[in-house]
Amino acid sequence: MTSQRQPSISISASPSEDPEKMRKVMKRHIENVFGESDDIARSKAMEPLYHEDVTWFQPGEYSGEHAIIRGRDNVNATIQKEQNQFPEFYITHDNEGYIAVTQNLGIVHWKLGPHEQPDMIKACHYLLFEDGKVKAFWTAHLKMPDGSMP
Repeated sequence: MTSQRQPSISISASPSEDPEKMRKVMKRHIENVFGESDDIARSKAMEPLYHEDVTWFQPGEYSGEHAIIRGRDNVNATIQKEQNQFPEFYITHDNEGYIAVTQNLGIVHWKLGPHEQPDMIKACHYLLFEDGKVKAFWTAHLKMPDGSMP
């Protein structure tokens, strides 16, 4: 039996990222990427923010399997698919714990829902930075519509 080796990411043991730049990237990550409904505009916004081979780790609450999305184009396509699935939902920053930075790790809190219930879903992204750009990020749900916690 042969095992397949999964692609991996490597991180620096002594990161030297600019915290202010990280905060700006995370703000644009929510507003100009996840908040953008046009896939072409989103793609342009992603170029200066993410490495070409960015990896997005998604939790598996709905499918039962965790998803791993690799590459800017695939991240863009996944965001578009989710927006098409929930066209009346809007993402905004969650002012409770909005952005935190430590070394090369950033955390940005956000909320998602229709205008009448903008915090139907609360979550955060953990973003790993390398050379001023997002190398990988993870989604963690904090509040889901049924009130459950993952």
